[in-house]
Amino acid sequence: MDVYDTTGSIDSSKFIEYITKTFPGELKMLLDTKAELAKRQGALTAVNEALADREAAAKELATAKEQAKNMLDEAKAKNAKATAKTAELNARETDLKAQETAASGLLSIREKEVSSREELLAIREAAVNSVGEKNNERQAQLDVAEAALAARVKAFQEKVAALSV
Repeated sequence: MDVYDTTGSIDSSKFIEYITKTFPGELKMLLDTKAELAKRQGALTAVNEALADREAAAKELATAKEQAKNMLDEAKAKNAKATAKTAELNARETDLKAQETAASGLLSIREKEVSSREELLAIREAAVNSVGEKNNERQAQLDVAEAALAARVKAFQEKVAALSV
């Protein structure tokens, strides 16, 4: 509302009318805008926390992959060692029947270890994949929230621009 008269000074009747009629509405709108900004700050905080969670999950995924690789390499090495031992025992056909039985038992145990480690690896990979899917869902939610926030910011900026005029 224009509170100035034709000479450029403040017209007291227009100014009083502005204060009694327009100013309370604009003050309410400014208070609403302040509350909206507080909500948006909360949303930004949530986004930052989600990003921190995503980074932590990525670190956990890398650690789990490294552990799985180490376990698989160790299992392969043990399996190769058992296979070499079996080949050596088969080459000694004469008096190694008792040792062959023991080696077969050892090989069976190692194969069970390999199987159990592979199952553990599969479980860990499933858990890592689950965390990755949750992160993707969170990212999608963040993208939607970010788009909504951008639209609200734009609307707020338009309101502020309208108030500035």
